[in-house]
Amino acid sequence: MFELLALGALILFGLLVVGLVGGLLKLVFWLLFLPFRLAFKLLALPFLALGLLLKLLFGVLLLPLFLVLGVIALAGFGVVALLGLLLPVLPLIVAGLVVWGLVKFFSRPAAATRA
Repeated sequence: MFELLALGALILFGLLVVGLVGGLLKLVFWLLFLPFRLAFKLLALPFLALGLLLKLLFGVLLLPLFLVLGVIALAGFGVVALLGLLLPVLPLIVAGLVVWGLVKFFSRPAAATRA
């Protein structure tokens, strides 16, 4: 049992050493290629600015469409919510209308009086 624990500790230590060596190599290569990456970023800066300008232009052009679609969607959601709230009450409304109609149908007209 102790042998497996020692073997696990050795494997863990080996992985730690490999990770440290890999991290140091990554740092060295990152520092080595930093000037090239900065130069490519500077070369790509006009294209990035052009991309940002095009995104801004399309955003401004599509903003009214999004606003109209948003208002339509909000109105649709409102209608659906209203139906969802009123649909369970519909039988009571129909029953009330039937009672009102029957009372109106069977009631006598009021006598006309002269002033």
